[in-house]
Amino acid sequence: EFFEVEPGLLVLASREYIESRLKKIIAPLVQLQPLPLLVFLNEVEAVAASHKFEVQVKRGELIPVFAPDKKYYLLPSTLYSQVAAKLSPLLEKEKTLPVLVAESGLPSREILVVLEAMKEKGEVIEKKKGYFLLVK
Repeated sequence: EFFEVEPGLLVLASREYIESRLKKIIAPLVQLQPLPLLVFLNEVEAVAASHKFEVQVKRGELIPVFAPDKKYYLLPSTLYSQVAAKLSPLLEKEKTLPVLVAESGLPSREILVVLEAMKEKGEVIEKKKGYFLLVK
């Protein structure tokens, strides 16, 4: 299969090869409870991880997200719930990411990924680039 590692760079590799290479990285993460926010820098890693965590994704325990920073994430639903609960009251008025970071005290990466997941679920809209508002 061909995988795009970065724009313009394709790699031909079997799924088995990719999964075996990432197994050493992913295996210890499976044991962590609760799962952390998982970050993948390219599509090859993301595809292999999505196969490894397929059961958790289907059960809704992990939410796959492709964020504006061009990285792939597997967002634990527990983290999503916690961050979304903190952000929702703050998003009653239109806010930017830096303002949300300052007001919530949460890491910007977590906010960015959760905002993207909230947009996909229709809970938040991005009125103009970088300005987020809760859907009522």
